[in-house]
Amino acid sequence: HDIKIWEFFLEQVKEMQENRICHLLPEVKLPDNIFVSNDMEEVLKESELVLLVVPSDKAGITLDRAHQFIQEQPVMICSKGFGNDLKLLSQVVQEKVKGKVYCLYGPTHAEEVCKGMFSGIVLAGPDGQELKKEIENQDLRVDFTEDIVGVQVAAALKNILAVFIGVLDGLGLGDNAKAYVMTKGLAEIRQVGLKWGAQAETFSGLAGMGDLIVTCTSQHSRNRHAGEQVGKGRQLDEVLKEMKMVAEGVNLLGEVPALKEKFDLELPLISGLYRIMFEEANPTEVLKQI
Repeated sequence: HDIKIWEFFLEQVKEMQENRICHLLPEVKLPDNIFVSNDMEEVLKESELVLLVVPSDKAGITLDRAHQFIQEQPVMICSKGFGNDLKLLSQVVQEKVKGKVYCLYGPTHAEEVCKGMFSGIVLAGPDGQELKKEIENQDLRVDFTEDIVGVQVAAALKNILAVFIGVLDGLGLGDNAKAYVMTKGLAEIRQVGLKWGAQAETFSGLAGMGDLIVTCTSQHSRNRHAGEQVGKGRQLDEVLKEMKMVAEGVNLLGEVPALKEKFDLELPLISGLYRIMFEEANPTEVLKQI
């Protein structure tokens, strides 16, 4: 396929288009079939499929710029998070485009996928079998589900748990505590998903448990790194300022009170992390109270 990428920062456009490198993935040379531009129309014109891969809090404003160049081609959401007022990103997209909307989520850190290392991912949406064939190859296996709600809830909220795992690392706690947080946290994520209308089995699949494992245990996880620094006693603002990429879980944590109110849920583990990150609660005491 011929790939066109819209990049917001002009210096990164030059870096990728002219030098065929990306500082975020320094070990990989960009293939010749990838074209990079800051011109939205140039990227989107005559496109057959549009992938939305910006940070979730930028999805709406990006689509405001892009929708005039999108006709009825399908839009595939790769961003993980929610829109304003806890809207699903699929709702945000559907309000602005005419074509079908899909999600592509799973345990697929770019640092590995770009090297052709074996990975698995989930495509969610209506009648997606033909799209699945375009994406899948021997190194990237694609599961298909129609549960577009469940994969979005799982993809967004697992980032929160990765922050908590990082806090545990910062405190010097071990695998037992991590297993506890991951298991109890996934149960809370499933509660939210079921309230939203998701299918329970989605949370046991690649977009649920699979992505949770990767995000919570990988050295590549930005969310885990942010939590680890806070667990070591650093201030959250200081940690975020020095990070090159967005830690979506930290951003989403700020929505936890609204999420609990929306579905009338307690969510003790996720709420405990909120207190650690934003109210300077003692992490060890919070863990004991869950």
